[in-house]
Amino acid sequence: MRIVCSTCQKSYTLPDERLPQGKVVSFPCPACKGKITLDLRIEEEIAGASDRLVYKPLADETESGLSTDDLKKKIIKGINDLPPMPKVLFKARAVLSDQNSSFKDISKIIETDQAIAAKILKVANSAYYGLSGMVSSIHQASVVLGYQTLEQVITMVSTTSLLGKQLKGYGLNAGVLWKHSLATAMACRLIAKLRAPSLENDAFSVGLIHDAGKLALDGYVLSKRSEIDAFLRDQSPSFLEAERRVLGFDHTEIAHDLSQKWKLPENHAAAMRFHHSPEASQGNQLAHIVHIANNIAFRAGFGGGPGFDGQPVNADSMAGLRLKEEDIAAFTAQVTASVDEITTSLL
Repeated sequence: MRIVCSTCQKSYTLPDERLPQGKVVSFPCPACKGKITLDLRIEEEIAGASDRLVYKPLADETESGLSTDDLKKKIIKGINDLPPMPKVLFKARAVLSDQNSSFKDISKIIETDQAIAAKILKVANSAYYGLSGMVSSIHQASVVLGYQTLEQVITMVSTTSLLGKQLKGYGLNAGVLWKHSLATAMACRLIAKLRAPSLENDAFSVGLIHDAGKLALDGYVLSKRSEIDAFLRDQSPSFLEAERRVLGFDHTEIAHDLSQKWKLPENHAAAMRFHHSPEASQGNQLAHIVHIANNIAFRAGFGGGPGFDGQPVNADSMAGLRLKEEDIAAFTAQVTASVDEITTSLL
């Protein structure tokens, strides 16, 4: 088995016969003495542990007489096991928004979380940023990347564990939702940079977590999958409509509530709520940006799953952002290359 230390990035090859199968083991890295942890449980055990990250309803819970509002509240209340947004992300954003802060200040915040710090160094040294092998410290990464790009990188690496799980209800293998989310975020950044520069970081952040509602709903969707499949087969190919018909609400509504639980800005929450229906967002520009970016992610080969892909782009969104089909084609090509380069560094 080949392993890599997350602290110093040194790789080692260990004979499989010397590893205690079926257990989780930790040992110090010979090079830097950092902690290396290996999960050697069998696949079924790992899948079971992953399932416990989200709330799993009883099979008949959605038919227990609860109103739609009460069921939504129950779902939000029951997802305390969902990985929280890392504290370092919120602290870093606070420092970055302070005009009196320095690169030294932000470096201190990032270095409090060694796992995130290591990922930031990997991304900073990736081909995407053109700095391969040139960045050796968080302080140097901060100076070279600049505040705006650094905030995007921090947000990116902070959400990998949150979005990297398998979603059985939605039929998404591990890593699929993460790549779709990253592609959407990249497209959001490109659109905002061209048409709404002041929203570039906000658009990137919302793009990354726009489908967080699927994390919370996955267990419910799995328990009702036979009804959902029947709806998709007999009435509509839209998974969004199937969620509404079978559960009484969809993942965008749960995403809105979840974003409030995470104490995200209201314009972020609204963009997550209306990214499939930006015309209902009361002029929320972020919602229109994420809506188009979501479509670009699909075109780039990183769709959000069966029943969500291939939906037409809202004409008002295109007109409001003054975008043409040739713009979308150009963004799609850039997103395809960007996601491949970034995921090579992170996954």
